[in-house]
Amino acid sequence: MVRSLQRRWRMLSVIAFLVVTLVSQSAIQAQTKEPEKTTETVREQAIPLAILCASGFERWMANIDYLFGTIEREELSDYVGGKLANVNDFKGFDRDKPLGMLIFLRPGLIPQPYPVTFLPVKNLADAIGTVSSGPFKVKKVDDTHYDLIAGNQTFYAKLVGDYAWIATQSDQLEYEFPDPLAVTKRIADRYDIAIEFNLTQVPEGMKHIFLDFLRASTETSIQQRDGEPNTAYQLRRLNALDTLDFLDQLLLQGERLTLGAKVDPKSKHATIELDLMAKQDSAFAKSLQDTAARPSFFANVVEDDVPLTFAMSSMLTPQNQKHFADFLEHAEQDAAEQLANVLEGKKPSEAKKPANAAAPPADAPKSTGLPKSKRGATGNKTLKPKIPVPPALHDVFESLRETAKTGHVDFFVQFIADTKSEGTPQFTLIGGAKIADGTRFGGGVTEILNQVKDRPGMARMDLSIDTHAGVTFHRISPEGLERDEGTQETFGSKPAFYLGFGSQAVWFALGQPDSLSQLKLVIDRANTEPVARPDRRDFIPFQFHMHMKKWIELGEANSEKRMERIEVVIAQQETAAKAAAEAEAKAAAAKAGGKPTDSGDAPRGREANAPGRGNGQGRGGPQQFGTAEQRRAGMATWSSMQKKAFSGSDDKMRIDFKPTDQGARIRLQFDESFLRLMGLGISRGIDSNIENERKAAEKQQQQVKPKQ
Repeated sequence: MVRSLQRRWRMLSVIAFLVVTLVSQSAIQAQTKEPEKTTETVREQAIPLAILCASGFERWMANIDYLFGTIEREELSDYVGGKLANVNDFKGFDRDKPLGMLIFLRPGLIPQPYPVTFLPVKNLADAIGTVSSGPFKVKKVDDTHYDLIAGNQTFYAKLVGDYAWIATQSDQLEYEFPDPLAVTKRIADRYDIAIEFNLTQVPEGMKHIFLDFLRASTETSIQQRDGEPNTAYQLRRLNALDTLDFLDQLLLQGERLTLGAKVDPKSKHATIELDLMAKQDSAFAKSLQDTAARPSFFANVVEDDVPLTFAMSSMLTPQNQKHFADFLEHAEQDAAEQLANVLEGKKPSEAKKPANAAAPPADAPKSTGLPKSKRGATGNKTLKPKIPVPPALHDVFESLRETAKTGHVDFFVQFIADTKSEGTPQFTLIGGAKIADGTRFGGGVTEILNQVKDRPGMARMDLSIDTHAGVTFHRISPEGLERDEGTQETFGSKPAFYLGFGSQAVWFALGQPDSLSQLKLVIDRANTEPVARPDRRDFIPFQFHMHMKKWIELGEANSEKRMERIEVVIAQQETAAKAAAEAEAKAAAAKAGGKPTDSGDAPRGREANAPGRGNGQGRGGPQQFGTAEQRRAGMATWSSMQKKAFSGSDDKMRIDFKPTDQGARIRLQFDESFLRLMGLGISRGIDSNIENERKAAEKQQQQVKPKQ
């Protein structure tokens, strides 16, 4: 199920690919000698491959004022404004218009990307004065062309209308550029800062080269590793193939990819969005629309105002369904083998392969499962003979297969706040998943639990302890939950799992005995007819929302215990690092034919500065976070900032994925408490700078003060 969520985020890998390609190629160009001017015909209205845009200086300053206003430190805005005197307050530039960078492709056998910066100019003379006040020397070439010289580096500027265009090579300014206000309007109106890629401008050849590279990498990466369990391998393979399918569609059928962020003082929210637009009427556009084809069975529950909710109600593509069906075939065989081992009293390390299982030849390549057109070699797949599947286990997997055939992934998980007897916070974890033929699934699981519950090493199981609304409940009490301190801090002492099986869904809860009552209330709300049915356009395939305040209270109540555990871990790391240093010193001395150093001696030279050695201050050393007192002081400061920032009820963070008219959008939205936390962090840094400046000024005055 989680793989479907991961697939929504995999478009970020394409952003990384495009950014790395553009930056690396631009850096190479900037270091090469300027070529002679080309006689190529000037292109009209060159279409940018990518746009990096900031909304405007004044809008950013307004956001800074708002940010410091949330923590009642408005004077810091004046401090930031005062620093602008170092750049002449950007005098001469239009502070209300967008600025940024357009990235174009230079035509050729291998198209080369190059960036051109655009800055809005309001008064040319003042703008030249502002630039000259920095590290640049401005040299006028003609009425519209200027050279900006900084040491050995020269940048080239061209004035067109109200904008100055700046490039690393003069011939990059020979083209007729589009109007910055026109090409940036949509993203500048929506975001404070954004980067947008026009996927249609990436040459088809470059797309196919990248996809061929991905296919080759995938074919190599999804080979089964030595000792890797088959189910884990199949799940990893499933994720890799889904990733490849999604990126294939994104690059070949995607039209635009935008990543933007904004702060809205009116709504008191900060938002980060990843917006994808597919080509009109493409299969990719249809598949994105189809993700929200069905409402969630748990729609009445997922919008509850609780500390945390994670929910998905998404449709699988036909290719996803096929991959999932293949995975279930392998998982069923592994489950049958593991169940047989448990019933026979074998430990996992004692489990043996079936006598008729033929081991694959050492040199036989394993099939990747990629279509022949998408892999370099066909490979030979050695199939492991199937073992008999018990009827109960077969019922479980038949229900899962039927669920996969519906193509609808529908589940949710929630943390519900509660209070311990001493008044400290605790939680109950509740969730459910929609399943086809739930009666068959529940019957199979119950039969399996009956078979294994009395086996050595099994958790305590109390079956059929209660029923409600057609759901039968079991209680499972693993000993590990009772021993784990972190689990007890979160869920209370001796928590237990509660499993519920109904005809339409599987339910579960983790917590104290009253968590079963809470689960029943959730089931009732899920089964209640909704007051209003949302339009399909309002279906949300994926959503995650969290209220931070309750989690901060939980951390504060258990901070001392957690700090003690951290100190134990760090002490163990320090002991291990010291033992390793001593062993290395003795080994080095023995190799040199000398006497081993005393246990208290630290290795000298290169070894003394190695990570985790000597004084522990090297990269990765156990003391990299300072002394215990420093760590406790840092944690206390951080806790104080969190408590102050999240003192109100505006503490929600929400992430959702939702189809748009021609694509899809992932949105992260933060309430004002998160902005207060950011403001507090920035203010601490500014206060530190102010204090350092004060001390430096006092020291300078003492040095120049005449002797009395």
